[in-house]
Amino acid sequence: MSASPVATPEWQMTPRARKAFIGLIVGAVVVILLGSAWMTYDVRVGQDPGLRACGSFARTSAVELSEAEFRKLSAMFARSTRPALREHGGRALSASVVSQGPTLVAVLRPAEGEAAALRAACVAEGALPG
Repeated sequence: MSASPVATPEWQMTPRARKAFIGLIVGAVVVILLGSAWMTYDVRVGQDPGLRACGSFARTSAVELSEAEFRKLSAMFARSTRPALREHGGRALSASVVSQGPTLVAVLRPAEGEAAALRAACVAEGALPG
């Protein structure tokens, strides 16, 4: 009697199929990692903080800021890479301070000079529609 060849069970993959499966998994992981890295860059780094802060001035009515909102907007304009937004954002926020209370710190009215200059800078940088 001759020895019968060793048969591979149904659930096992052939070496070639195993390599293809591992390559597919590695490729999927690489695509997911590259996609998440790009999304993180686009959301966090790609958009200037000053441009994001300009979104607060999209409406034409007065904007009331609490102390926390005031500090957050001030920091966003201070970190901006656009000189016009840094300059006009700082001026508009410092000119709009009304009271140092727990509920209200600043009121930005678009008709006032500094706020109008900030809105114009936001429009010029493309953050707001003209």
